[in-house]
Amino acid sequence: MPVRNSPREESTSSTIKSEWLFTRLPEWVVDSLTSRQKVAIDSAVGTRSWSRPPINIRFSVPFLTRRYYITVVSGEEKRTPKRLAEERDEYPLRTLANAFFFVGVLTAAYVVALIGLGVYNFIF
Repeated sequence: MPVRNSPREESTSSTIKSEWLFTRLPEWVVDSLTSRQKVAIDSAVGTRSWSRPPINIRFSVPFLTRRYYITVVSGEEKRTPKRLAEERDEYPLRTLANAFFFVGVLTAAYVVALIGLGVYNFIF
């Protein structure tokens, strides 16, 4: 069952999001907005039409002098076929970077398996 934020947490989260948005807008744009428009933008930023995916793993990994992030998000597909086609064109799976990533993951798994076999043979 998904974890739901309390109304206070939702309000705080949407306030932080709208503050982030207002700080990114040019000052003249924010000054030109009426208070009703600001409230409408604030409520629109806080509104989500989706729920949290059941699998949402996010972490960063240090590698040499830099940090890289890895994100795994999984759940029921809710995107329209049109959006799937657009994202397939924008984020193709078959790229050189993805190939290197998969080869690296497979190599790391193979090395861990070899070390495990070596330790197992050493012990028994």
